[in-house]
Amino acid sequence: MKKKLLASLLVSSAVVGASLAPLSAQAVTTGNTPVQVEFGGGTLPDGGGIPNAVRPDPDATNSNFDLLFIPREFDFGKLSISDDLTKPIPNKADKESSGTIYTESVGVGDIRGTKEGWHVTAQSTGMKLGNENLEGSITTSGINLYPLIYNEETKTYDAQSSSLVDPVSKPEIVNAKSFSIPLGGDAALFANATAGKGQGLWHFSMFETALNITTTAYNIKAGNYTGNITWNLVAGPSI
Repeated sequence: MKKKLLASLLVSSAVVGASLAPLSAQAVTTGNTPVQVEFGGGTLPDGGGIPNAVRPDPDATNSNFDLLFIPREFDFGKLSISDDLTKPIPNKADKESSGTIYTESVGVGDIRGTKEGWHVTAQSTGMKLGNENLEGSITTSGINLYPLIYNEETKTYDAQSSSLVDPVSKPEIVNAKSFSIPLGGDAALFANATAGKGQGLWHFSMFETALNITTTAYNIKAGNYTGNITWNLVAGPSI
């Protein structure tokens, strides 16, 4: 009986010893499988959809880096020299049938994939009547930023909630509370995307646009003063 028990213990010991053999003695073979994906720049569809805004050149085709839309117009109405021209003159409000007031808007699309950034400027040619010029500026009380999506069904660019703006890639609004374009002056920096930012579709909405005249009333000749605002989208951030 004792011999059988001893033999059983010896067998068990041999099994345990075999299970504890060092793993380093086992052969190991490794290999690598390459993984690759390549991205190219995208394309910006030609489309509208933002009220009170127009495409800069309706006959052109968008590339992968473009102004999608700009304000349709700035119309400050009809005034009199006897009016108080020292106060800001509000831009004519454009309303839809429900009473919603539209703001002036600028749209930027950047899907180049370069991540080099960009900037937008606005420059006034002045407001002129023949040889007469108005002195002053066009200002806003606030600028908001919204992301855009392109709606394939309606062929329009649609603004989304400001809460959906990506804080990592969003461009900077320059002078968001006091943006000003001098009449007949230098270009004003409107928006700036530093390197690594600005990629995507962006909607800048301007509130309470107004004309501020510094020419004294008695130096103004009666008539219709006109001019243009030129919007420029430039590759690379502003220096």
